[in-house]
Amino acid sequence: MESRCRWNPRFRECPSSWTLSVYASTRNVQTGLFSAAVATFIGVSIQDLKPNSQDISAFYLANIYQVLADVNRSGIFLPPTPSVPPQFVPPTSAIWVNCLWLLSLVMSLTCALLATLLQQWARRYLWVTQPRCSPHRRSRIRSFFAEGVDKLHLPWAVEILPTLLHSSLFLFFSGLAVFLFNIHHTVFSIVLWWVGLLTGAYIFVTFMPIFRQDSPYYTPLSLSAWFLANSFLYALFKFLSWLQVVYHYNYDTWRHLGDLKFRYLRRLLKGLVRAAEETAHGLGSGIDKRALLWMFESLDEDHELEHFFAAIPGFCGSEVVVDPIDAFIKPNDKMFSAALIGFMGRTLSSNLISESVKQRRIIICRTAVDVTSLSASQQILERALLGPWDELFYSIDFGLAAKRWCNDSNPRDIFHAKCVIAHVLSRVRERDERWLSLAIDQLGVSKSVLQRFLARGDSVLLANLTSITREIFLFHLEHGDWPSFHGKSLRTIEQTSRFDPQPTLPEVQRRFCDLWNQLVLTARNRSDLQIRFTAFGMLNRIRRIYIGLHHSTDDTRATISTSIDADAPGLNWESLYPLCDAHSHVPTLTPMDLTNPFPDSAADDIPDTPVTSPVPTRASQPAHLTFATAIISHSPPAAAASISSPSVLPHT
Repeated sequence: MESRCRWNPRFRECPSSWTLSVYASTRNVQTGLFSAAVATFIGVSIQDLKPNSQDISAFYLANIYQVLADVNRSGIFLPPTPSVPPQFVPPTSAIWVNCLWLLSLVMSLTCALLATLLQQWARRYLWVTQPRCSPHRRSRIRSFFAEGVDKLHLPWAVEILPTLLHSSLFLFFSGLAVFLFNIHHTVFSIVLWWVGLLTGAYIFVTFMPIFRQDSPYYTPLSLSAWFLANSFLYALFKFLSWLQVVYHYNYDTWRHLGDLKFRYLRRLLKGLVRAAEETAHGLGSGIDKRALLWMFESLDEDHELEHFFAAIPGFCGSEVVVDPIDAFIKPNDKMFSAALIGFMGRTLSSNLISESVKQRRIIICRTAVDVTSLSASQQILERALLGPWDELFYSIDFGLAAKRWCNDSNPRDIFHAKCVIAHVLSRVRERDERWLSLAIDQLGVSKSVLQRFLARGDSVLLANLTSITREIFLFHLEHGDWPSFHGKSLRTIEQTSRFDPQPTLPEVQRRFCDLWNQLVLTARNRSDLQIRFTAFGMLNRIRRIYIGLHHSTDDTRATISTSIDADAPGLNWESLYPLCDAHSHVPTLTPMDLTNPFPDSAADDIPDTPVTSPVPTRASQPAHLTFATAIISHSPPAAAASISSPSVLPHT
C-alpha cells in the first residue's frame, strides 16, 4: 500500500481521497494491535527501572541475621554492616530494553494519531471540494484545495506513516533481543536468528527496486535507498572521470565514465517511479502483446468481450504495435476464434438480449473476422449452415462477408460460401444494389437478366435453387465429404426451395427441369450406391418444386401425384421421380439435350454473360457442361454409358 500512496500527485481525484481514508483506517487498526502488544511487554520490563521493596526487606533481614550472629560469636571481629540500603542503580540492559520498547510504543501511538488525522483530512477534502453549486464554482474550489495539497506536501505525511510503524517494529525487535540476552541464551539465539533473517529480507526488499525496476516489492525506505544509491554512484563516476582527466587521460574511458555519470544523474533527478516508467516505455512491443493476452484471458463477461472485439480493428491499424496481426492475432488464432464463436453462440441463443444488441454484436464479430482473417470464419459459416445460427442469413452483409472469407485454394471454403450466399439470397427481401451484386456473382448472369428474373414472380429464387443444387451435387461428386451432405447440403436445398415456382420465367423452369432430368438419370446408376442415394436425397428435397411446376401440365409422364408419400415403403422410385419431357420445359429430349441442356438455339432465351466473382467458379466451361461431364467422369463405364444412351430411359 505504501507504493500506492502516490495516488495522484495533485490529489485531485475524489476516489483517491476515499482510498486515503480507508488506508488510514486500516493503519489505525494495525497500529492499535501492535501498541497493545508492546505495552504488555513494557508492563513486565518497567519493573526493572525502580527499586524493589522485596530487595529492601531482604537487606534488613540480612542485617538482623548479622547482628544475631555477632552475639553468638564473641571474640570474632566482623566488619560492620551498613545501616542504610545501597542506592538503587537499574541494570544497563533494563535501561536499553525499556528505552527501545517505550520508544517503539510512542512511535506506534504517533502512527495511530497520524492515521486518524489523515482520515479526517481526507473526509474534509471530500466535503469541501464537493459543494452544491455550479460546476464552475465547484471546479475553482476543488482546484484551490488541490493546490494547497501540493504546496503543503500531503503525500509526504502519508509516506511518514508506514515509515514510523516499520521503525517502531524494528525497535521492538531490538529491545526483545536485549531482554532475552540476560534471561536465557538458547531462547535469545533462536529469536535473534529469526530477527536477523527478517532484517535481511527487509533490507533486500528495500533495495530491490534499485536493481529491478519492475519489482512489486517495496518498503517505505526504498525511495531513500534509491536516492542514496544513485547519489553515491553519481559521485563515484564523477570522481573517476576527474581522475581520468588528471592522471592518465583516455578519451574512450572518459566518455564511458561521463555517460555513466549523467545516466545516474538523470535517474537521481527523475525519481524511482519516473525512471521505471521510462524503462517501460523503452521496451519492445512484446510486453504490449503479453499485456493484451493477459487482459483477454481475464475477460469473463460478454459485454467485456464485446468491447475487446470492437477494439480489434483499431488495434490492427495501430502504429504503436509492430505488425499486430502476425505478432499477436495469428499466434493466438485458436483462442480468439473459440472465444468469438462462444460469444456469438451465447448472443444468438439468448432470449434476454434485444435484437438491436444482437445485430450490433454480429457486426462487431464480422468486422473482427474481416480484419484479422481468423479461422473462426469457417466455423461461423458451418454453424449457420447447420441451423443454430439461422438468423444470420437475414443479413446481406453476412453473404458479402462469406464471399470475403472463402479461400480460393480451398474448395470446401468456396462451397460453404456458395451455400451461405444461396441462403441469404432466398431470405433477404430488401433487394438493393448489394443484393443484386451478390446475386449476379452467385448465379453468373448479367444485371439485365437478373432484372428480368426479379420482374417475374420468384424466378430469381428458382434460379438460385437450381444453381446451388447443381453446385452441391458437383462438390460431393468431386470431393466426397458425404457426412456433410446429410447436414449442410440437404438443409441448404430444403431451405432455398421454400417459394412458389408457378409464376416464374419459362427459361428458368427449363433450367430446373434439365437439372431434374440429370439427377433422375444419375439416380438410375445402380453401380454406385453413394451417388445414387445422393441424387435421391436431392430429388426428394426439390420434389415439391417439381410438382408445383407440373401440376397443370398435360404430360402424364412428367406429372407426380401430390398424394404420393415419398417416404412410403414399396413405391417404385420411377413413379416418384419421373423424367420431365414437357414441351414447355424441355422442347426435345435427346441424348445431346441431356449433356447440353442449353444449346445455342436457346441463347436468346437465357443470356449467359460471364461475371467475375470473388467466389471462384469450378471451371471456365458452362455450368451445365461441367455438371454433365462430372456425372459421367465420376461414374463407372457402364453407368456413363447408361447416362449418355437413350436406350436406358424407362418406357412409360
